[in-house]
Amino acid sequence: MPTGSARFVLPSDPILITIAQGIPVDDIISERIQSEIETMLHVAYGEQKGRTKPVLVGLAAPQIGIPKRIILVDTGADGHGGVSNLTVFINPHITWHSKETNEWYEGCFSTDRVCGIVERPVSIRLSAYDRNGKRLRHSYSGYVARIFQHEIDHLDGREFTSRITDDAKLHWVEQDEFPDYRNNESWRNWPHKCPKEKWERIKHPSQAHS
Repeated sequence: MPTGSARFVLPSDPILITIAQGIPVDDIISERIQSEIETMLHVAYGEQKGRTKPVLVGLAAPQIGIPKRIILVDTGADGHGGVSNLTVFINPHITWHSKETNEWYEGCFSTDRVCGIVERPVSIRLSAYDRNGKRLRHSYSGYVARIFQHEIDHLDGREFTSRITDDAKLHWVEQDEFPDYRNNESWRNWPHKCPKEKWERIKHPSQAHS
């Protein structure tokens, strides 16, 4: 895939509900896999030449049409717009998660304007490889642990919306509303809901009734 052609797939794209392919360790340093990683980084940093500040805190390869188990995670993100250290993780696997959970908002480039409140474990342990084929084992907690869980869900063909059973916790957020939704914790009592029926029409437009 040429770097300049990368774009997010539509919410209705079947790749978003398909389990992504693992990458043999010996293939990680191949030109093909490295090119796909560069494509993801191009999306994550936009048109910046210096790649100093990512425009997102996480990205899974299937979101831009690459059916591989590769994610990018900003391990310095704080949940309030702070960004610092976008890192490549290949074949990521959560080996442990805490019994303690919490709720926080989640949004996604793959779910249109749909955001919501998702309960997830507070802490995780992760096993993965870096882009040089080196094995990584780290522990994460708080917002960063949530990003990992969100992105690994993408690799398993699952979106955060499937984890929300209470319609009151599924929200519709216009682009210009998102700073307030995020920074002022308005998400806790967001007035604009997105009923599951509306989400299903976005996810499966061919099945929607006129």
